[in-house]
Amino acid sequence: MTFLYLNKPKNRSLSQIAQTLLCLLVCFFCGKVLAEEVDTNALLIEVAFVELHSGPGVGYPVLHVVEKGEYLTVQVKRTSWLKVTDKRNNTGWLHQDELLGLTTQQGEKLTSAEISWRDFQDRHYEAGVMYGDFAGAHFYNAQFAYLFTSVFSGEVSVGKALGTISDSDLYEAMLISQPMPELFISPYIGIGGGVIKTKPHSVLADSEKRQDTLMSAAFGLKYHLARNFLLRAEYKYSLVLTDRDDNEEIKVWKLGFSVFF
Repeated sequence: MTFLYLNKPKNRSLSQIAQTLLCLLVCFFCGKVLAEEVDTNALLIEVAFVELHSGPGVGYPVLHVVEKGEYLTVQVKRTSWLKVTDKRNNTGWLHQDELLGLTTQQGEKLTSAEISWRDFQDRHYEAGVMYGDFAGAHFYNAQFAYLFTSVFSGEVSVGKALGTISDSDLYEAMLISQPMPELFISPYIGIGGGVIKTKPHSVLADSEKRQDTLMSAAFGLKYHLARNFLLRAEYKYSLVLTDRDDNEEIKVWKLGFSVFF
Protein backbone atom coordinates (compact mmCIF):
# COMPACT_ATOMS: atom_id res chain seq x y z
CA MET A 1 0.00 0.00 0.00
CA THR A 2 1.29 3.44 -0.88
CA PHE A 3 0.33 6.93 0.17
CA LEU A 4 0.06 9.94 -2.11
CA TYR A 5 1.98 12.88 -0.69
CA LEU A 6 0.55 16.34 -0.91
CA ASN A 7 2.32 18.79 -3.13
CA LYS A 8 0.30 21.68 -1.69
CA PRO A 9 0.90 23.39 1.65
CA LYS A 10 -0.73 21.99 4.75
CA ASN A 11 -2.96 25.02 5.23
CA ARG A 12 -4.46 24.44 1.76
CA SER A 13 -5.57 20.93 2.73
CA LEU A 14 -6.90 22.14 6.07
CA SER A 15 -8.83 24.83 4.21
CA GLN A 16 -10.53 22.14 2.10
CA ILE A 17 -11.61 20.32 5.26
CA ALA A 18 -12.93 23.58 6.75
CA GLN A 19 -14.96 24.28 3.60
CA THR A 20 -16.50 20.81 3.79
CA LEU A 21 -17.40 21.38 7.45
CA LEU A 22 -19.13 24.64 6.53
CA CYS A 23 -21.17 22.85 3.84
CA LEU A 24 -22.15 20.17 6.35
CA LEU A 25 -23.37 22.76 8.85
CA VAL A 26 -25.44 24.51 6.16
CA CYS A 27 -27.04 21.22 5.12
CA PHE A 28 -27.75 20.36 8.75
CA PHE A 29 -29.61 23.59 9.48
CA CYS A 30 -31.51 23.40 6.19
CA GLY A 31 -32.44 19.79 6.88
CA LYS A 32 -33.54 20.69 10.40
CA VAL A 33 -35.93 23.31 9.04
CA LEU A 34 -37.35 20.79 6.55
CA ALA A 35 -37.80 18.22 9.30
CA GLU A 36 -39.71 20.72 11.44
CA GLU A 37 -42.07 21.45 8.55
CA VAL A 38 -43.08 17.80 8.11
CA ASP A 39 -45.87 16.68 10.45
CA THR A 40 -46.86 13.10 11.12
CA ASN A 41 -50.01 12.28 9.11
CA ALA A 42 -53.09 11.17 10.99
CA LEU A 43 -54.41 7.74 10.02
CA LEU A 44 -58.11 7.13 9.37
CA ILE A 45 -59.59 3.81 10.50
CA GLU A 46 -61.67 2.19 7.77
CA VAL A 47 -62.11 -1.23 9.36
CA ALA A 48 -64.74 -1.99 12.02
CA PHE A 49 -62.31 -1.30 14.88
CA VAL A 50 -58.72 -1.62 16.05
CA GLU A 51 -57.49 -2.60 19.49
CA LEU A 52 -54.87 -0.61 21.39
CA HIS A 53 -52.71 -2.64 23.75
CA SER A 54 -50.97 -1.39 26.89
CA GLY A 55 -47.58 -2.42 25.50
CA PRO A 56 -45.81 -3.48 22.28
CA GLY A 57 -46.94 -7.11 22.19
CA VAL A 58 -50.01 -9.34 21.94
CA GLY A 59 -49.48 -10.41 25.54
CA TYR A 60 -50.32 -6.94 26.81
CA PRO A 61 -54.00 -6.31 27.70
CA VAL A 62 -56.25 -4.28 25.44
CA LEU A 63 -56.85 -0.84 26.94
CA HIS A 64 -58.90 0.88 24.26
CA VAL A 65 -60.93 0.06 21.19
CA VAL A 66 -61.00 2.69 18.43
CA GLU A 67 -63.89 2.45 16.00
CA LYS A 68 -64.24 3.07 12.28
CA GLY A 69 -64.11 6.70 11.16
CA GLU A 70 -61.72 7.91 13.87
CA TYR A 71 -58.14 9.12 13.43
CA LEU A 72 -54.96 7.85 15.08
CA THR A 73 -51.64 9.67 15.36
CA VAL A 74 -48.40 7.67 15.47
CA GLN A 75 -46.06 8.72 18.29
CA VAL A 76 -43.36 6.05 18.60
CA LYS A 77 -42.38 2.87 16.73
CA ARG A 78 -40.76 -0.12 18.43
CA THR A 79 -39.98 -3.16 16.24
CA SER A 80 -43.31 -3.93 14.51
CA TRP A 81 -45.46 -2.08 17.07
CA LEU A 82 -46.51 1.56 17.05
CA LYS A 83 -47.56 3.77 19.93
CA VAL A 84 -50.61 5.79 18.83
CA THR A 85 -53.01 8.37 20.26
CA ASP A 86 -56.69 8.80 19.39
CA LYS A 87 -58.85 11.97 19.44
CA ARG A 88 -59.62 11.47 23.16
CA ASN A 89 -55.87 11.37 23.93
CA ASN A 90 -56.06 7.68 24.74
CA THR A 91 -52.68 6.09 24.12
CA GLY A 92 -51.93 2.49 23.22
CA TRP A 93 -49.90 0.15 21.03
CA LEU A 94 -50.95 -1.08 17.59
CA HIS A 95 -49.31 -3.76 15.42
CA GLN A 96 -48.14 -2.49 12.03
CA ASP A 97 -50.14 -5.17 10.19
CA GLU A 98 -53.31 -3.37 11.27
CA LEU A 99 -52.12 -0.28 9.39
CA LEU A 100 -53.18 -2.03 6.18
CA GLY A 101 -56.75 -1.25 7.20
CA LEU A 102 -56.04 2.46 7.62
CA THR A 103 -55.98 5.47 5.30
CA THR A 104 -53.83 8.60 5.47
CA GLN A 105 -55.36 12.02 6.01
CA GLN A 106 -54.89 12.63 2.27
CA GLY A 107 -57.18 9.69 1.53
CA GLU A 108 -54.46 7.29 0.38
CA LYS A 109 -54.58 3.61 1.32
CA LEU A 110 -51.49 2.32 3.12
CA THR A 111 -49.64 -0.58 1.49
CA SER A 112 -46.96 -2.85 2.91
CA ALA A 113 -44.35 -0.98 0.84
CA GLU A 114 -45.46 2.34 2.35
CA ILE A 115 -45.24 0.86 5.83
CA SER A 116 -41.69 -0.26 5.07
CA TRP A 117 -40.92 3.26 3.80
CA ARG A 118 -42.32 4.76 7.00
CA ASP A 119 -40.02 2.43 8.96
CA PHE A 120 -37.11 3.80 6.95
CA GLN A 121 -38.12 7.39 7.66
CA ASP A 122 -38.55 6.72 11.40
CA ARG A 123 -35.39 4.68 11.94
CA HIS A 124 -33.08 5.46 14.88
CA TYR A 125 -30.08 3.16 14.33
CA GLU A 126 -28.08 1.85 11.39
CA ALA A 127 -25.40 -0.85 11.29
CA GLY A 128 -23.56 -2.16 8.26
CA VAL A 129 -20.47 -3.43 6.50
CA MET A 130 -18.68 -2.15 3.41
CA TYR A 131 -15.86 -3.15 1.08
CA GLY A 132 -13.77 -0.96 -1.18
CA ASP A 133 -10.47 0.46 -2.35
CA PHE A 134 -8.13 2.24 0.10
CA ALA A 135 -5.38 3.90 -1.94
CA GLY A 136 -4.92 0.66 -3.89
CA ALA A 137 -5.41 -1.67 -0.91
CA HIS A 138 -8.37 -3.91 -0.07
CA PHE A 139 -10.53 -2.16 2.52
CA TYR A 140 -13.07 -3.67 4.93
CA ASN A 141 -15.27 -1.45 7.06
CA ALA A 142 -17.98 -1.82 9.72
CA GLN A 143 -20.03 1.10 11.00
CA PHE A 144 -22.77 1.94 13.48
CA ALA A 145 -24.86 5.12 13.42
CA TYR A 146 -27.42 6.84 15.63
CA LEU A 147 -29.89 9.25 13.99
CA PHE A 148 -30.53 12.38 16.02
CA THR A 149 -33.09 13.51 13.42
CA SER A 150 -34.12 12.27 9.98
CA VAL A 151 -31.33 14.40 8.45
CA PHE A 152 -28.61 14.43 11.09
CA SER A 153 -26.70 11.46 12.53
CA GLY A 154 -23.49 10.44 14.24
CA GLU A 155 -21.49 7.43 13.08
CA VAL A 156 -18.56 5.43 14.40
CA SER A 157 -16.61 3.04 12.19
CA VAL A 158 -13.76 0.54 12.26
CA GLY A 159 -11.80 -0.24 9.10
CA LYS A 160 -9.01 -2.55 7.97
CA ALA A 161 -6.82 -1.91 4.91
CA LEU A 162 -4.75 -4.83 3.59
CA GLY A 163 -2.00 -3.69 1.20
CA THR A 164 1.12 -5.14 -0.38
CA ILE A 165 3.46 -2.80 1.53
CA SER A 166 1.59 -2.25 4.79
CA ASP A 167 -1.68 -2.80 6.64
CA SER A 168 -3.70 -0.09 8.36
CA ASP A 169 -6.36 0.02 11.06
CA LEU A 170 -8.76 2.98 11.10
CA TYR A 171 -11.02 4.18 13.91
CA GLU A 172 -13.27 7.11 13.05
CA ALA A 173 -16.27 9.14 14.24
CA MET A 174 -18.26 11.19 11.73
CA LEU A 175 -21.04 13.75 11.68
CA ILE A 176 -23.41 13.01 8.77
CA SER A 177 -26.05 15.19 7.13
CA GLN A 178 -28.68 13.64 4.84
CA PRO A 179 -30.53 16.78 3.66
CA MET A 180 -33.13 14.96 1.51
CA PRO A 181 -34.14 11.87 3.55
CA GLU A 182 -37.47 11.55 1.70
CA LEU A 183 -35.74 10.36 -1.49
CA PHE A 184 -35.36 6.65 -2.24
CA ILE A 185 -31.81 7.40 -3.41
CA SER A 186 -30.70 9.92 -0.84
CA PRO A 187 -27.33 11.74 -0.91
CA TYR A 188 -25.39 12.55 2.23
CA ILE A 189 -22.19 14.29 3.26
CA GLY A 190 -20.09 13.79 6.36
CA ILE A 191 -17.05 15.08 8.16
CA GLY A 192 -15.10 13.65 11.07
CA GLY A 193 -11.83 12.40 12.39
CA GLY A 194 -10.06 9.55 14.06
CA VAL A 195 -6.88 7.55 14.25
CA ILE A 196 -4.99 5.49 11.66
CA LYS A 197 -2.47 2.86 12.73
CA THR A 198 -0.08 1.67 10.01
CA LYS A 199 2.00 -1.50 10.24
CA PRO A 200 4.58 -2.00 7.42
CA HIS A 201 5.27 -5.51 6.17
CA SER A 202 9.01 -4.83 5.93
CA VAL A 203 11.30 -5.91 8.77
CA LEU A 204 13.82 -3.13 8.08
CA ALA A 205 14.85 -1.01 11.03
CA ASP A 206 13.36 2.18 9.57
CA SER A 207 10.03 0.53 8.82
CA GLU A 208 8.27 1.10 12.11
CA LYS A 209 4.64 1.19 13.13
CA ARG A 210 2.96 4.59 13.00
CA GLN A 211 -0.12 6.12 14.60
CA ASP A 212 -1.46 9.38 13.17
CA THR A 213 -4.51 11.60 13.43
CA LEU A 214 -7.00 11.39 10.59
CA MET A 215 -9.42 14.05 9.28
CA SER A 216 -12.03 12.97 6.73
CA ALA A 217 -14.77 14.33 4.48
CA ALA A 218 -17.21 11.99 2.73
CA PHE A 219 -19.96 12.01 0.12
CA GLY A 220 -22.29 9.08 -0.45
CA LEU A 221 -25.67 7.71 -1.47
CA LYS A 222 -28.16 5.55 0.42
CA TYR A 223 -30.80 3.46 -1.33
CA HIS A 224 -33.69 1.83 0.53
CA LEU A 225 -33.83 -1.70 -0.89
CA ALA A 226 -36.75 -3.18 1.08
CA ARG A 227 -37.95 -3.67 4.64
CA ASN A 228 -35.01 -2.59 6.83
CA PHE A 229 -32.17 -2.99 4.31
CA LEU A 230 -30.09 -0.22 2.71
CA LEU A 231 -27.57 -0.20 -0.13
CA ARG A 232 -24.82 2.35 0.46
CA ALA A 233 -22.00 3.77 -1.69
CA GLU A 234 -19.41 6.26 -0.45
CA TYR A 235 -16.34 8.23 -1.48
CA LYS A 236 -14.11 9.54 1.32
CA TYR A 237 -11.16 11.90 1.23
CA SER A 238 -8.91 11.68 4.29
CA LEU A 239 -5.99 13.81 5.40
CA VAL A 240 -3.41 12.11 7.63
CA LEU A 241 -1.75 14.64 9.94
CA THR A 242 1.79 13.36 10.36
CA ASP A 243 4.80 14.71 12.26
CA ARG A 244 6.77 14.80 9.00
CA ASP A 245 7.16 17.70 6.57
CA ASP A 246 4.17 16.71 4.47
CA ASN A 247 0.76 15.36 5.39
CA GLU A 248 -0.64 12.41 3.46
CA GLU A 249 -3.94 12.12 1.62
CA ILE A 250 -6.01 8.98 1.16
CA LYS A 251 -8.95 8.42 -1.18
CA VAL A 252 -11.37 5.61 -0.36
CA TRP A 253 -14.21 4.18 -2.46
CA LYS A 254 -16.54 1.66 -0.83
CA LEU A 255 -19.86 -0.12 -1.29
CA GLY A 256 -21.92 -2.12 1.16
CA PHE A 257 -25.16 -2.94 2.96
CA SER A 258 -26.76 -1.63 6.13
CA VAL A 259 -29.73 -2.57 8.28
CA PHE A 260 -31.78 -0.08 10.26
CA PHE A 261 -33.95 -0.44 13.33
